[in-house]
Amino acid sequence: MKKYGKILIIDNCSIDGTQKTLRKKKIKFLKNKKNIGYEASIINGMKHILRHWKKVKFIITMDADGELLSKSVPLLLKSLFKNNFDIIVGSRNKLNRISEYFLKLIFNLKFGVKDPISGLKIYKIKVIKKIINLISKDFFLVDILIISYYKNFSIGSLNIFVNKRKGEPRVGNNLIVNMKIFNIIFNSIFSQKFKSNI
Repeated sequence: MKKYGKILIIDNCSIDGTQKTLRKKKIKFLKNKKNIGYEASIINGMKHILRHWKKVKFIITMDADGELLSKSVPLLLKSLFKNNFDIIVGSRNKLNRISEYFLKLIFNLKFGVKDPISGLKIYKIKVIKKIINLISKDFFLVDILIISYYKNFSIGSLNIFVNKRKGEPRVGNNLIVNMKIFNIIFNSIFSQKFKSNI
């Protein structure tokens, strides 16, 4: 990943020796003092980049569960530049839950985004600057896409292949995640919650 720019790891209270490895490889990281969850960790990382990395042109997010492949990054970058997208989403060829397929269908029809909760996305920095203070910690960062859509930022998707996830998901058990996904679907269709942030 270093060939694409600086790396920033968000360590959300890991207990597996992550920090030792990162220090050895001289990779920049932020250590959360307590478990603050997926969304808050990513948001804090984005805010850190906005404050301290002034020459950054885009932010790439990638989950650490081994599902996503780094070789997908240049393909996304190529599509981002070729089509002048403001955001591009890596649309996974395999999803983990039935509820994700419902979410994919709804978002593809309504927003033209195939896989809104994919952990692999690229954002132009101007998008993050514009909406960083509007992002919720309750929607797997899907609201970034919705708010960006209503602010007329261009959003693209590109199909990517994924590995089988390593270990158990860290965002909660299936019941909690499914409830969260259906809450996202409901709010994206019926609620003015996201539009109120425009």
